[in-house]
Amino acid sequence: MMDTFNDAELKLIRRLAGLPPHTVLQIKEACPTHSVCTPLPLFRIYKNDDDSFEAQWNGYHEPGPKQVFRFNGDNSSSEV
Repeated sequence: MMDTFNDAELKLIRRLAGLPPHTVLQIKEACPTHSVCTPLPLFRIYKNDDDSFEAQWNGYHEPGPKQVFRFNGDNSSSEV
């Protein structure tokens, strides 16, 4: 389970807090191994509602763990 976010992930989470439910934001990078593949987003967040969001950390070709977090009043997050 993940319990910390890097700076780029925190920036997306703060942005997501002000967006409507069911919004998806992601961090994508080109696959370093294959020039023609479509890799998974390395980090993906989905806003469930105004109180919570789901985060997922992936590899380029493998889906990774998902975890649900709650928004705090200061637009940061904590684990549910």
